[in-house]
This record gives sequence, C-alpha cells and structure tokens, in this order.
Amino acid sequence: MKISLRYFALSILFFALVCTRSYGQNTRSFLSVTAGYSLPVGELAREKLDDPFAGLTGSGYFGQANYDFRLSRGFGLRASGSMNLNTTISQPIVDKANDYAEVLGETFLWDAKVSKWKLNALMIGPAFYINMGRAQIEVHGQVGKVWADSPSVNLVGLSQTGGEPITVDLRPASTSAFGLAGGASLRLPIVGNLFFQLSGDVIGAEAEINDVTIRVVRGTLEFAEPVSEKRFIGVVNVGAGLGIAF
Repeated sequence: MKISLRYFALSILFFALVCTRSYGQNTRSFLSVTAGYSLPVGELAREKLDDPFAGLTGSGYFGQANYDFRLSRGFGLRASGSMNLNTTISQPIVDKANDYAEVLGETFLWDAKVSKWKLNALMIGPAFYINMGRAQIEVHGQVGKVWADSPSVNLVGLSQTGGEPITVDLRPASTSAFGLAGGASLRLPIVGNLFFQLSGDVIGAEAEINDVTIRVVRGTLEFAEPVSEKRFIGVVNVGAGLGIAF
C-alpha cells in the first residue's frame, strides 16, 4: 500500500499530539529522523598521488533514522540506520587519463560523466544523556556495518591534433566492512512529546575495494589497470529533524 509523504507527516504529528505523558522518567524510548549535509573524510576526500580514488568524493546529503531505549535517566542504547549520497569529483580520473595521454604524446580535452557515491550504515551502541528540563543533550558511540558503492566515471577525450577519441572508464564497485560511528544531538521540545533535533555524526570504516578497473580504449588500442586496495572511507553528517518520545 502506497502512503504519501504528507499522510506520513500528518500521522507523526497526530501521534505526538495525542501523547500526554511528559518526557521524563516514564518515557523510555525516543524515535527520530534527521537529514542534512554530508562531507567525506578519509582517503576518498583528499587527493593523493597514484591513487585514482583519492579526492574522488565531494559533498552530498544524508538521511538517518534513530531509536533510543533509555535504561536509566542518563544512559541507554541507540540504534541507527543512515543513507548517504555524495557527489563525485572527476578531476582525479582526469589526471590519471592525462598520464595515459602522455604516453601517446598528445593533449586531450575531456568530457566527463559521473554517478554518485553511496554509503549506507547500520550502527548500535551506548548513548549518554544530559537532561536540562525537557531539553536534552545526547552523546553516543556505535559499531556496526558499512556498505559503500563507488561511482562510475566515463571520460571521452578529443585530441587537439585530431584523430579518434579516447575513452577512459572507471567501473563502479561495491564493498562492505565493520565500522565505527560517534556523534551527538540536541533535542528541544516543540509540543507534547514532539521534539526538534539537531545532530552531528561521524561514520567510518576501513574498506577494501576489489576488482575495480580503469579501462582505456582508443580505436583498436585497449589498456586496463586494476585497482585493489584498502582505504579508510567515511562521512561527517550534520543535520536536523524531528523526534518523538514515548
């Protein structure tokens, strides 16, 4: 059954308004959703010589759902699921393509087409709470699984001296690894048990990228360079959202 986004939002608001209990000792659970801005960290975020993946990831956006179960007033457990979609910066592959072009003794003008980086995570771990009346600061550390999909990059180069075009392709790849996460949130009451939340998280893992190939084709000439290495991949997510205490 298809449920519209408007219906879903109204259902959440109705649920919050009919909750009459205050956020205190009788409230043990907190369900929240956040979304916002994402920045890459690790080797994928900074350029590095002889590594076509370094510097390939740019900024993007994320969505995240969290469930807190409070074991005591200041301590609980937190489970999170997040999805990141980040832009791809083609310049590192262009630089690699120019290295190939030097072998041919030519200069090329490049047209680039790229897809998105994707990073998803499921995390669980302890959370600590600082209560300030009905407002609350939450701090957490988590462990879990991270899944990453690298982008595809397609370059078409036209030689300034003429001749056949050259194509340079980086095929997409998927990887997964155990990772770590940490962050904090500020929860401010709106009405009833409905809260506004500001949050920040860092998610990262040491992931191995296997069986990725940069393929170069020009006419009948074809060359392939495999890439298989371990890299630290991660994101910093900063966003805002809503939460319900129950």
